[in-house]
Amino acid sequence: MSSYPEIPLTGSVTTSVLVNVRQGSPSLQAPVAQKLAPGQTVTILAAVVGDSVEGNAHWYRISANTYIWAGACSAAPPPNITASPLENSIDLQRIPFVVDLYHSDEVTSFQQAKNAGLAAVIHKATTGASGRDDEYDNRRIDAQNVGLLWGAYHWGTAANITQQVDNFLNYARPDKNTLIALDFETTPGNQMTAQGVKDFCNAIYSELHRRPVIYGSNLLREKLGATRDPFYLDHRLWLAQYSAHPTLPVHWDSYWLWQYTDGPHGPAGCRSIPGIPGNSLGHLDCNYFPGTLQDLNTQWAS
Repeated sequence: MSSYPEIPLTGSVTTSVLVNVRQGSPSLQAPVAQKLAPGQTVTILAAVVGDSVEGNAHWYRISANTYIWAGACSAAPPPNITASPLENSIDLQRIPFVVDLYHSDEVTSFQQAKNAGLAAVIHKATTGASGRDDEYDNRRIDAQNVGLLWGAYHWGTAANITQQVDNFLNYARPDKNTLIALDFETTPGNQMTAQGVKDFCNAIYSELHRRPVIYGSNLLREKLGATRDPFYLDHRLWLAQYSAHPTLPVHWDSYWLWQYTDGPHGPAGCRSIPGIPGNSLGHLDCNYFPGTLQDLNTQWAS
């Protein structure tokens, strides 16, 4: 059996495409033991975090030492591992309620974006102990002037946590209506640790008495561990995953916000917003909120 993190799970899944059964590990590099035809029902023994395929690192162990990628199957999600697969009620075709931006994204008219259906913006404010996004202040004014909800995110690094918190609070200047988020993603040579995530979130809570939203993708599984930690349940999850069946790190039961596309990747859905052309390639991060606009307003800066 491989050393990949897993959670025991009994049940069955149905293959939706031709599926390679991997021998030895949940990895595309592992040898193919056999192929399963579409529509075949397979008994599963465990949910496993393995190699990411199309943004989805969720695999199933189907015998003592064989694995199939969950993205090629349809099934009810395991508890504490997955969110619900895309259902008919999830509409990714409409203009998303929430977009996230940074300085390289072009904005021509927040008013036009709001008229099209946009409700909220989460903008990069700071990076590490000293990095600052020079578009943050002006865009905050422009977005709030047309009635959009405003959020600020900090890209965490290996720098001193106190200095990072000070940098964020001094530059982002979050008020009671500002959503706060910690961006925890791969930063080669300057990686924030799992303890750094906790220390940053606790420091923000001490200052503002609110818990930051935690943003991340596969790094959440890799760095936060496979043992469920109740600390993270106090923080809403902003999941970045570009597959049609988003899967969750073990620490969360659901996502609060799902970044379903960065522009070129992700399931079929809206990838552009009038008034916000995106980066130089026309790419834009779009986010699905699983609730009503009233829900978003109520929960935004909670």
